[in-house]
Amino acid sequence: MKTLLALVLVLSLAGTSWASVKLTNKDSDSHDILIKCSSTTDSSVGGTSTRDIGTGPCTVTVKSSGSSATAQDGESLVIQGGNVSKQ
Repeated sequence: MKTLLALVLVLSLAGTSWASVKLTNKDSDSHDILIKCSSTTDSSVGGTSTRDIGTGPCTVTVKSSGSSATAQDGESLVIQGGNVSKQ
C-alpha cells in the first residue's frame, strides 16, 4: 500500500511540472515582465530563453510595451518583438 501511495505521489508531481505555463522569449534582449498566476511577481526573462512561470492560468505583461497574454496549464506564451502572445 505504501508503494502505491509513493507511486501516485511521484506521478502527480511529475504531472505538475508538465502542467505549468511556459514562457519563451524569442527576442535577443531581456524583458522586464509582470507575472500573475496565483500571486503577482515582478521578474525578467533573458534573451532567447524559456522558463516555467507557474501553474495556470497565468498572465504575463511585458512592461516596456504593455502587451499581455494569458495561458492555462500546459500552454505556452511567447515574447517576440517586445510583445507577448499565446503560442
